Amino acid sequence: MLTSQNIDPSQAGKPKPFILLRPFIAAWQWLVPPTQAHRDRQSTTARIVAISLLVGICGTAIVLGFIYARPMHDKYQDWQANKLYDEARELVNDGQGMQAFQKVQQAVKLSPENARVVRMNAEILTLAKRPEALHYLDQLDRIGATKVDDKVLRVHALMNLQRPKEASELLEDMLNKQMPTDMMMKLAENVWGKSQKDEMLAKSMRNYAASHPEDREHALRLARVEILSGKTLEHSSGLRRAWSVAEGQDDELSLRALELLDSAPDMPPDETKKLIDRLRTHPKGDGWHLVAALRRQVKLEPLRRDELILEAVQTARGRKREDLVPIIRWLVEPPQNESLKVLALVPESEAVAYKPLLDNYLTALTVLQRHADLERLVESPQVSGILSHTELSFYRAHLAYVTEKSPEETRSTLIVAKSACDVEHRSDLLQRIARYAEERGHFDIAEEAFRSVSRDPKQERVGYDGLIRMTRSNGNTEGLIAASAEAVRRWPDDSQYQEDFLYANLLAGRDIELALNQVHKLYEMQPKDYQRRLMVALACWRLKDMNTATLFLNEMDLSNNHLTPGQQAVYAAIARDSTAENASDVAKIVLKDIDPRARMLPEERACYTKAAR
Repeated sequence: MLTSQNIDPSQAGKPKPFILLRPFIAAWQWLVPPTQAHRDRQSTTARIVAISLLVGICGTAIVLGFIYARPMHDKYQDWQANKLYDEARELVNDGQGMQAFQKVQQAVKLSPENARVVRMNAEILTLAKRPEALHYLDQLDRIGATKVDDKVLRVHALMNLQRPKEASELLEDMLNKQMPTDMMMKLAENVWGKSQKDEMLAKSMRNYAASHPEDREHALRLARVEILSGKTLEHSSGLRRAWSVAEGQDDELSLRALELLDSAPDMPPDETKKLIDRLRTHPKGDGWHLVAALRRQVKLEPLRRDELILEAVQTARGRKREDLVPIIRWLVEPPQNESLKVLALVPESEAVAYKPLLDNYLTALTVLQRHADLERLVESPQVSGILSHTELSFYRAHLAYVTEKSPEETRSTLIVAKSACDVEHRSDLLQRIARYAEERGHFDIAEEAFRSVSRDPKQERVGYDGLIRMTRSNGNTEGLIAASAEAVRRWPDDSQYQEDFLYANLLAGRDIELALNQVHKLYEMQPKDYQRRLMVALACWRLKDMNTATLFLNEMDLSNNHLTPGQQAVYAAIARDSTAENASDVAKIVLKDIDPRARMLPEERACYTKAAR
């Protein structure tokens, strides 16, 4: 009876637990008695087993805690660091660099071995040109997380710290071991300079090509570097490499090799014929490659020009409009100038329905001077909806220019067109706007347009030439000094830019002694150059050395001097102050040849006024 009765009165009348749970409940109550009655009936063995289990569980928890507490803490810290990293990256994208740096600093303190955080810290510090960037790049090395981009970043950091030798060695090692990327090729110019870049880059690329002859893409990269090197032997080697890629397979890479070969200006006739045939027949070629072949063929066989143009027109008939565009564009371009054939080939209804065709159609109308048709199309709702605001503004400015609208209307359209081109960075259109503005006497608009053109790396020289010319026309001495100084910095071997810079400084009375020394060097190179003679005389005049100034003026023939009206005014002012007996008469003779309305710099105008007293 004692073994069968229920010792827990609270369970009386309650249903028994689920049958599958009963063994587990019984085992638990054997080890951990739920009531006093159960404890009184618990055996010594059960007590010993229960205590042993408790001690074992606690000991295991302590051991596991000792083993895994640090990794779990590190994992948590790493999670927090990644969260801060994401916040920092968003701040960088929003242009908040300082706040991003503070976030990433917190992140690296939380998790100093988090590769993403360490890498971002190195990037920010490299941009800030801080020496600590190398510490974090070393940290990436220690944790074994260094990638190719990190090595490129290290080269940037070394260059920032004026350690070009180490940067050069690291970059050369990278180029020897892997295929150069566009980023590496751009970096090579910063490390080795334009003069040494091609040589060092080609050397490293040849080493890689020698150990990886199967890499056709790298062979094409190397061919490009060799062809653009300007050296005869390397150019020939580059052509051979490009041909090896172009003739290998009919894939995209071989087509790119043909495009590279087509960029080479000079090629033997037999190779030119082979290139023409390959461009015409390549399975992946399109209308642009056909046009490239036609250009080559017209140059090779000029007597067949009309025949080839007729062939192009016949080829264009029936083609889809996408394939028609390259041929139409080629017909419009000089020296073809077949605008009439373009108008005959492309109906107006098709042109206004597809923008690439419309661009060339409008160009053809412009070349043929069909201003009425051009204006009708530009102002039509359909064309206005296709052309961008910049293009519409340009065509309106062009029409105002060619139809000789009033100065106010022309000026207004030029300003609108210039602003629109600035937004879209259309330096090609900006050049034409600058020319229109210059020819119509709106020199301030022309100056700003050329300033915008000078910011385009591909057109910067054209931009600076125009900017220097327009600052003169506008009487903007400060602008002339700034533009010519920047031009001298970019092209130090161009003596014309040096003359512009030195002349403007002498007019403004700046750095006279230094300018005189540099002007003397230019004069000694070309003693018969009247402008250089005048600059020496101007420098001496500024230094009150009238005897030397007079000596240089006496050696100049006024009947054939090639001086601008402003420079003639400077000559007259110096002559007026000279020690010669007939100084006043000489000044008057010079002034007679100067148009008082001629555009001059303010300092030149002051010289004119002084000489005319």
